[in-house]
Amino acid sequence: MKRIGIVGGVGPYAAAHFYRRILDLCPAVADEEYAAVILVAEQIPSRIDHQLARGPSPLPALEEAVRRLCVAGADLIAIPSATTHVYRADLLRESRVPIVDLLLEVAAHLERGDLCRPLILATEATVALRSFEPLFSSATRAIYPDPHGQRQITDFIYRVKRGEPSDRTRAEFTQCVRALLRAHPDADCVVLGCTELSVIAPAVEVAVPIVDATDVLAHAALNYRADATSPRTNKDELEVRL
Repeated sequence: MKRIGIVGGVGPYAAAHFYRRILDLCPAVADEEYAAVILVAEQIPSRIDHQLARGPSPLPALEEAVRRLCVAGADLIAIPSATTHVYRADLLRESRVPIVDLLLEVAAHLERGDLCRPLILATEATVALRSFEPLFSSATRAIYPDPHGQRQITDFIYRVKRGEPSDRTRAEFTQCVRALLRAHPDADCVVLGCTELSVIAPAVEVAVPIVDATDVLAHAALNYRADATSPRTNKDELEVRL
């Protein structure tokens, strides 16, 4: 059985939630049937601050986490953070094993579902850099909240990072998502493009499908094929069996 290495510390609650989703989505009925997981959680500087020129580079700490996972025997690595994927190419140079590409997996999921007008909810850094868009199909047009809406999303992200009670925060976030969809009626789905938002994902329907980056990444890690050993550069080669 492959060992899934998880880079923690890139949103500690988001990483813990990702591990929980690995367990939830793994088709196991006994202890020994669950996926083997190695989690390394370094104290990693803010990727958001670095990408917005407000703080130090997190790359050394991320590289150390990847090295530790490789030494510990990980067969592939998952980074449960869309913002952190800006550093994926650098981290691949430090890794002896594949690093699943969350951004590419989400793009492939949208294309398979014929979803081409995603409302993307993510960190201000991911939005500023348009990190998802280079991997989208030519027919896909991303939608983003206006500045007021983005401030609300940023606040929810940091509420999760602070460990605020998730039930109350989830209810408020659900209302926020519904309001954003009313403001963007052409959106055909909502992409939870920050893994903190996955922690408070709406538990009820919100008129359009929700594409949860955490769940997409968890499926990809669980369905990783041993013959897929090189980093993919063409989204048409990607297959995630959801």
